[in-house]
Amino acid sequence: MGESSGDKLTCWHKVCGTIDMTKILTCLAAMAALSMAACDAPSQPAANAEPSAPAPASPVQKCMNFGGALEAPSEGEWGYTVRQEDMQRLKDAGFDTVRLPVKWSAHADQAAPYKIDPEFLERIDQIVDWSEEVGIQLILNVHHYNELMDDPETHEPRLEGLWDQLASHYADRPQSLIFEFINEPWGEMDVARVDALNARLMERVRQDNPDRWVVVGSAGWGTLDALLQSDPPKDPRIILTFHTYEPYKFTHQGAFFVDPPMPTGKVWGTKRDLAAMRDEGARAAAFRDAHGQPLLVGEFGVYEEIPMDQRARWTNALRQTSESNGFGWCYWDYATTFKVYDQASESWVEPIRAALLGDE
Repeated sequence: MGESSGDKLTCWHKVCGTIDMTKILTCLAAMAALSMAACDAPSQPAANAEPSAPAPASPVQKCMNFGGALEAPSEGEWGYTVRQEDMQRLKDAGFDTVRLPVKWSAHADQAAPYKIDPEFLERIDQIVDWSEEVGIQLILNVHHYNELMDDPETHEPRLEGLWDQLASHYADRPQSLIFEFINEPWGEMDVARVDALNARLMERVRQDNPDRWVVVGSAGWGTLDALLQSDPPKDPRIILTFHTYEPYKFTHQGAFFVDPPMPTGKVWGTKRDLAAMRDEGARAAAFRDAHGQPLLVGEFGVYEEIPMDQRARWTNALRQTSESNGFGWCYWDYATTFKVYDQASESWVEPIRAALLGDE
């Protein structure tokens, strides 16, 4: 967005290390297929979408991703360990939701019934408890399930087994706990496959959680192009989602986890850049309205080593675009490589905080 279609490079591993060229080429191939499919009607919602009532407001408005914590193989390994005081700080600042990425696949048996490690589940319970005590919503998701992307036949039943456990375990929790089935599907998980998986998971989760909000996205690393081709479950308690880091060559320039690193020095903020961002928002709003389901920009952010004025400008523009379209938003991330909070000094990265909360 804002550049050629080749800029739609959403292959990244935000905090876990380098990305090899095989993954990049796999993602480029997937995105090329998405772009070709989108050529017929790039600005239209899915063809099977039926007109419905206006979409309700998103229950998530101002959200923060606790990235780099529990989607790591071990919590703290990537630089952040979740603290209740951070939830309180976000609540006091005006945020209403925390998104908690979790690598459940690293903490469950490989064979049916795919039992989740009780000690790990107890740690997640502690964080859910904290969110209730603070009075902030919590989005609980399945993150970095890479084996699923390579071998869906084997791992879709395992993901279903994980959600059977989570849906039952959290059935009695308040509605402030929100589920998100799978983060940024890619590889073999194309749009049709993700649609089918979302439908099955929704049916299973609804048995114990008939009214809980569920965040649902699509393939292509969670991009808008894939969401526009998708057919979300027809359920009144779904929040549609997509992630955006466009233009990727700006937001991820110089990032150590992109291999090979992209050149630095790219700036953002021309009229063309702003128009491209507005167009993305308009296309997302049309899809939301066609389906009558609220929408959440589930991830967006700029790498921490890009000049601060550029980081703040892009972040502010994306936040304003989201809010002008009535979308909720969830910034990536709190305290690691896209940080809004600096743990070393225990202080806000003030230009980013201000850009997010509109008091810059």
